[in-house]
Amino acid sequence: MKNFVERVFGGAIILAILLLITFLGRVPFIIGIGAFSFIGLYEMKEVLKKININIPLKLLFVTNTLIMIAAFADKTDLYMTTFAICLLMLLICIIFDSKYNLIDGFGASFTMLYVSFLMSHIIRIQNINYIWLLYLTAWGSDTFAYLVGSTIGKHKIDLIAHISPNKTLEGCLGGVIGAIILNIIYVRSVNLDIRILDVLIFTIIAASLSQVGDLVASYIKRQTGIKDFGHIIIGHGGILDRFDSLLFIAPVLYLFSIL
Repeated sequence: MKNFVERVFGGAIILAILLLITFLGRVPFIIGIGAFSFIGLYEMKEVLKKININIPLKLLFVTNTLIMIAAFADKTDLYMTTFAICLLMLLICIIFDSKYNLIDGFGASFTMLYVSFLMSHIIRIQNINYIWLLYLTAWGSDTFAYLVGSTIGKHKIDLIAHISPNKTLEGCLGGVIGAIILNIIYVRSVNLDIRILDVLIFTIIAASLSQVGDLVASYIKRQTGIKDFGHIIIGHGGILDRFDSLLFIAPVLYLFSIL
């Protein structure tokens, strides 16, 4: 009972923070997401340390700042150039610092991609109405996948049994269908100028990626022997535990929002 209360309380806190920064406007939203990205980098550093991978956190903070600023500027050429420069800068610094090795370089590059690159796409989404689509798709997919999988799920997916042994085909399909229903209701209720067919295509892709994001996070945890990425959220772990699904949807939603 205590764990359940902690999960509800912790979930309510992170939900309230996200809703607040989203309602307050673009600047508070960007500051909030930026702050989450720095916490995410720290969490990944601590996780990788458990398997003897050492990454340069201070340098990743610098590159993360540059990537977030470029994302805010919302100029594709500038953003991609900034990311490429940051990646090269990271690799060059690791090569010339004897305390790092090749595996550390791979770990640092992965961290930049997983945290900075993916999370910065949340900032790149200009229209706030699409941000709500991000939340609905990620959390709707997770919630319906859990509800359907835990109630009528029978066919376990052998391909991913080594990552998530309880994942079922019914749960995966339920997550996608649930997200489709929520997104169609949302688009109609706020009168977004989006065709239902486009919403359907986007949601199928995004909800599937949401579940992939969850699997990637689970894979990292299993490989590093941890339960959660961090302990900042009572009963819910770290920031990356809450953003694992959002991260993989964000780039797709950004592309969807500019089409």
